[in-house]
Amino acid sequence: MSQNKKPTKAFLLSLIAGILIISNTTLLGIATRWFPGIIPTIPGSANDTTVLYRLTVIGLILGVLILLGAMLMHIKPGKKKAWGILVIVFSIPSVITGGGFIIGFILGILGGALTLSRKTEEKAA
Repeated sequence: MSQNKKPTKAFLLSLIAGILIISNTTLLGIATRWFPGIIPTIPGSANDTTVLYRLTVIGLILGVLILLGAMLMHIKPGKKKAWGILVIVFSIPSVITGGGFIIGFILGILGGALTLSRKTEEKAA
């Protein structure tokens, strides 16, 4: 497949989104481990850090799935609509973990939407 048929802009946006979400979640985990008093927790939980550890794990999983969607978008552009949906679906819940400093969330939505808005080869021909 030639370079112009691959969703390069969508791939880059989704890739950056996944990296930002993983970075944000990693910083959340580091802060939870070494500075537990700094991060406000859910009211009534008495600074129970297990909620923050769970959010860290969830955020890492979401970030890895977004990266996977971005990579597959570039490697197998024939199914780019599926990969765009994957990126959007996993970008939305990333907001609960900080959304990659919110920028990652926005870039993930934009990258997935760009992929979905691209016309297939049959329609373009």
